[in-house]
Order: sequence, then C-alpha cells, then structure tokens
Amino acid sequence: MKTRRFVMTALLVGMTAGVFAQEVTESKYGADSVACVTNISIYREYFKQWEAAKYAEASFSPEMVAAWRKVFLECPRASELTYTNGQKIMDYFIGKAKNKAERNIYIDSLCMIHDGRAQYFPTKKNGESQVAAIMARKGHDVYAYNKDRYEEAYNILKEAVAMDVRQLQVAYLDTYFRTVVEMANAKKIEKMGVIEVYQDLSDVIDADMKNAVEAADERMIANYKGVKNNLDNSFQPFASCEDLVAVFTAKMAENPNDINVLKKITTILDRKDCTSAKVFLDASMKLHELDPSPESAYNIGVKLFGEKNYRQAAEYFEQSTSSENSERVYRAYRNLAYCYMNVSNYSKSRDAARRAAAVDPTAGEPYIIIGLDYAASAQQIGEGDFYGRVAYWAAVDKFNKAKQLDPTVADRASDYIRSYSQHFPTMENIFFNDFNVGDSYTVGGWINETTTIRASK
Repeated sequence: MKTRRFVMTALLVGMTAGVFAQEVTESKYGADSVACVTNISIYREYFKQWEAAKYAEASFSPEMVAAWRKVFLECPRASELTYTNGQKIMDYFIGKAKNKAERNIYIDSLCMIHDGRAQYFPTKKNGESQVAAIMARKGHDVYAYNKDRYEEAYNILKEAVAMDVRQLQVAYLDTYFRTVVEMANAKKIEKMGVIEVYQDLSDVIDADMKNAVEAADERMIANYKGVKNNLDNSFQPFASCEDLVAVFTAKMAENPNDINVLKKITTILDRKDCTSAKVFLDASMKLHELDPSPESAYNIGVKLFGEKNYRQAAEYFEQSTSSENSERVYRAYRNLAYCYMNVSNYSKSRDAARRAAAVDPTAGEPYIIIGLDYAASAQQIGEGDFYGRVAYWAAVDKFNKAKQLDPTVADRASDYIRSYSQHFPTMENIFFNDFNVGDSYTVGGWINETTTIRASK
C-alpha cells in the first residue's frame, strides 16, 4: 500500500511543469490529438468504474490517474469534465493523505485544477461567467482541507466576492466569513473589516432569502437561515455594543459625511440592538440630513422610541413604512403599533399591527400587540363585573392566535393567556347577565369582534 501511495504521489508531483501550456490556436485536443483522445478514453473508463463503485479504494487505479494527468497537462481545453472529475480524484487523495506535507501537495494540485477550469472554461454553457464561483470553490476547498491556510483561502474568497458575489453558493459565503474571523483573530485585519464583511454578506443573504421565500423554495430557505445563524454566531465575539460603539464612534469622527459609513453604523447597531448609544442617533440624524430615506427615518424612530418619545417616534416610523425592504416595513409597522399603544391610541395601534401582520403573515407579535390593546381598553368597552371584562375574551383570542402562528412568541403569549384569563367574568356574573359559557358574543365599542364566552378559573 505504501508503494501504491508513492506511485500516486509521483504521478501528481511536478504537474506545474507543463500546466496550461496549450496554445489557444491548437485544436482543443492539443498538439497530439490522437494521444489526447486515447488518454481521455482510458481515464474515463477507469473513472466510470470507480464512480460506479461509489469511489471505493479498491476500484481506484494508477492507470486512471496517469491518463487523467496527461489530459490535464497536454490538452486542457478538451473537456470541462477533466476538471470536475479531477476534483473528485484530488478529494480522494486528500482524504488518504498520511501527513500534512502530503496533504498540502494534493491541495496545491486541487488548486491548479480550479485554476485550469477558470482559465479554459470561464463560462457556463449559457454564456454566463462562472469564474467567481470556481474561485470561491477553490478558496472553500483550501480552508476546508487545511485551516492553517486560512489566509490563502481568505484572499481567494475575497477576490471571488469582489468579482461577482451573485455567483457564489451560500456555503462559500459562510466559509469566507470564517476566514475573515480567522484573519481578525490573528490581527491581520482590523475589527472594522469584520464588521463591514458581516454587513455586506448579511445583505446578500437577506436578498437571496427574500427570493427563496417568494419562490417557496424550502430547501434554500433552510440553507440561508443556517448560514445566517452561522454568521451571527461567528460575529458575536465582535458584536458587543461596547465594542461596536467604540469602533463606530471613531469611524464617524473620521468620516462624518460619508453616507456609506453612516449606513453601516446605523444598520449594524440596529441589527445588534445597540440603538441606545449616542452614535446611533447621531449617525441616523446625519444620514437623514444627507440622504433622507425610509431607512434613516426608521433609525431615528428607534432611538426616539428608546427615549420614550413615542409621538415623535411614530412620525418617523410612518415615514419608514415606505421602505422597499419588507423586513424593515414589518418592523416599522410593529414599532408604530407600540408607539400608539403607549399613548393609549388603541385603535391606531391595532391598525398598525394589522398592517405588520399583512407584511409578515408568519409573525405572532402583531397579535400580541392587538391583544394588549384590547386588554388595556377593557374599561372603555363596558362597566361592571361582566361588561367591563368582555374585552379580555377578545384579547386572549389574539394571544392564542399569536401562539399558534409563531413559536418565538409562544411563551409570552402563554403568560398573557394565563394572566388575562383570570380577568374573565365569573360563572356567576355570566349567569346573572343571562348568558351561557360557550355562547358567541360580540364585543362592542372600537373592538367590534365576535368571540366566545368563557368563565374565569
């Protein structure tokens, strides 16, 4: 077995001596087309047998590798399969490597395969470029097979992202951010670099997630959510409010009128719930002055809301509902509903909450808000031990709906259900007002909803 491994290694070492030597003017089968076609036939026959055996070691042959190597070196434009099959061959060698030096030889060979594919097959059959995707796969493979080579992987992936991030699979974005974190931990890039890449990749994934949701592609939705969680977890050590505020305060002092910097500051501080910091409001106000938008209005609203300036916050949240970002629109309506609730304008609060629910039908929080609106206005709907309590039925209906819709608010909804169910009329009060448990009942006033009569327990 040692002799066989030595033979395999010898077949691959020295590949750089002749790689990419084919002239563009030559036939795609190279200077010796007969030899090329013969070697293609030999290696593919062995490859098919190995593939059929599910890449078992017993079906792997030196003859396949020797013929494939000649095709790779002597007629690299013959077929893209030379590269996709070559990746599988090299993956096999890497998995069998007995030490780091041997593994690195195979990793280098795998990188050459990716480079060759990018050079000779830069486009897909439909004419679209695939160079960024190939280079991203190269960077991903380098990091996956040897994490000590993280800086090399980082540089490759950074270039691929800059080339065309739309070509990259979401898994490669995940790998790129892992290498960014490695670079920061090794103090080879500044913390601001991590923050900027985090925001850029999050924006890309959010946009792709939106497309997947619109296409109802559950598999891709799950992939995007998984990678987004990975990004958030990897970013966490860099994401304390204290650290972010320190970095962004200095950054804003350097570039107080740079719109891109201001957008990064406000977006990330909002995403990480660091909106109570002075730099958040300063950046938001400056951004709204330089480039007024629904997004900058939203950020000001968040800060004012945190200061309990609900009426003024509501004005900014109203402006932010015209955003093209559906998540931002949802949050704007949700926050607007809380603003109106806090100034006791319950009908407007319900209207805003309903609009939030329309934007995101899977969210339970809008129904929590409506339930709280109903409970807070119970004494406006009626008086006494019966009519002053009927609004709680409608409130609990909304909490139940929130719980059914959205697991993330289920615990809160259950707490509210337990709390407000105690305020239902007693069995005695229901009976003396000539009603029965289980009957339908229309709660009047601004609520005007039909519910079911229940007794407190």
